Amino acid sequence: MGMKGLLGVIAAAFLTAQPLLAQQMHQITDHSGQQVELPVDPQRIVSLHDWTATVMVHELGGNLIGSSGRLDRDGKYYIRSGRELYGLEFGDVQMASAHGKVDLERIAMLEPDLIIGNSGDTLAYRDQLAQIAPTVMFDPMNGQPPMQNYRDLAGWIGRSAAFEAKKAEYDARIVALRKSLIGDGPAPSYVAMSPNPENGRLRIFRTYGAQTTVLDDLGFRRAEITDQVPETSQEAAFSAEMIGLLDADYIFTTHFDARGETPETVMEQMDQVAPGYRNVIPAVRAGRFVSMRRFQVYPTTFAAMDVVMKQLETMPR
Repeated sequence: MGMKGLLGVIAAAFLTAQPLLAQQMHQITDHSGQQVELPVDPQRIVSLHDWTATVMVHELGGNLIGSSGRLDRDGKYYIRSGRELYGLEFGDVQMASAHGKVDLERIAMLEPDLIIGNSGDTLAYRDQLAQIAPTVMFDPMNGQPPMQNYRDLAGWIGRSAAFEAKKAEYDARIVALRKSLIGDGPAPSYVAMSPNPENGRLRIFRTYGAQTTVLDDLGFRRAEITDQVPETSQEAAFSAEMIGLLDADYIFTTHFDARGETPETVMEQMDQVAPGYRNVIPAVRAGRFVSMRRFQVYPTTFAAMDVVMKQLETMPR
């Protein structure tokens, strides 16, 4: 950024700060451990991570004015998971930055009163962003239950009541679905995983957004291999030699349908990582290798959890 651009950012930050003086403020601790003073009811929220923070703010009716975005296959910027789950597009909100490329000038021009960054992408820019508006870091991979992370964010944007109302509706659906899926019988076990043909390893997930949240809330039991993922992590990589530990009633994974992937694509990737697995893993032999559309089931939002529940209703028993 040149000197002219930097001065523009500073000037915009100064002007944006004026309305904050009249707003009621409170202090929170974000997911990076930073204490941040921010508005109790922010009116101009910019999110710098589309398929986690953006979709959460949008779903709860937060005052979202801008989001980061990324290029689709046609070379157009879109809001990942916002498009798939809600039909949210640029035009509904402004583009704040391209994913992975924080644009301080563009963000400042939006005059936000709250900026939500992602610890994995924007932590290095926190001090500069904080000159524009109060800035919090959201971390979906911090090891907390995904629903707790969502509850945290709801408090940051002044939408705790909306979150709790949606959570109550979700809990009621879980009770009904548990009765129809499991009944009085033993709860099935599961592994959430993804093959990585680039390094020949298996990614085993302790948490994977809406997908594992729904499974855990239904009472599905995690297979023992999941216990080897550190409690403070979302996932861990395992050698393909550990394939025998995928001994569960169900295996859940995801595919990248925006790239033309299908459930069979994931099975072919597994062929590369662990040849012969189709004849070894009980869940695969039983037709219980279940793949879901990634960008519809990774965000921990109630719309995403609805997608998961609907697919579970139709999966092989």
